[in-house]
Amino acid sequence: MFYIKNKKRVHDKIATILRKWGVKQVLIAGIIGQSNKESTANLINSIFSASKKRFSIVDSKTLINLDVKRFKAYLSELLKNNTDILILKINIFDIDKEIFNYIKFDIIIFTDKADDFSTNISDVYKETMRKAFSLLDDKGVAIVNADDTELTNFLNGIKHYIITYGFNLKASITTSSVGDMVDKTDIMCCLQRTVFARNGNVIEPQEFIIKTKSEIYDPYNVLAAATFALVNGVDLNSLNN
Repeated sequence: MFYIKNKKRVHDKIATILRKWGVKQVLIAGIIGQSNKESTANLINSIFSASKKRFSIVDSKTLINLDVKRFKAYLSELLKNNTDILILKINIFDIDKEIFNYIKFDIIIFTDKADDFSTNISDVYKETMRKAFSLLDDKGVAIVNADDTELTNFLNGIKHYIITYGFNLKASITTSSVGDMVDKTDIMCCLQRTVFARNGNVIEPQEFIIKTKSEIYDPYNVLAAATFALVNGVDLNSLNN
């Protein structure tokens, strides 16, 4: 596993403290990327609008200057407000900020692909991606783009539960079609692999429709958001998307 030893010890120690303080009840998710974070977060919020889950979606830059005590107080405040899920939108190149020494993520969504970057930035991106996996809790879930040309290298030695989205036969979730001839508002998604939700449900392969504006939202964002919903046990066929 791609761990930096000292950082892992810090992660584990602080995670233990946070559990003792009772703040681990909030599911912590990260949307990590250079772009598409906002769109993916908005789609997740839309999909969950019919559920009883309470969300807090925050740009991590607003928390960067918090130390461990203030971050604990922040999470405690979320609990007081009955928040179920905290989603942090994180720039991929901010991973080394101190705030991430205090966090173990339950779920991380990666929105970028290595070939989205120029050659000189791509190498930095690859190394940063490896570091990002060290932010996951031992039982955490990584949602990654199956069309990333460097995906095999990223996942080498990774023992976390990995779910992929994209436009190829190996992706856990893909699209059957995008839009129709009239308004292009429907994206037909196809779950190609069984997914094990965090609540213990087993979600078998199936198709479901996400209603959205395909001219505004990139299908990758829709697939990533739908995957997040499935991991959290949402029955997408029962929601009015």
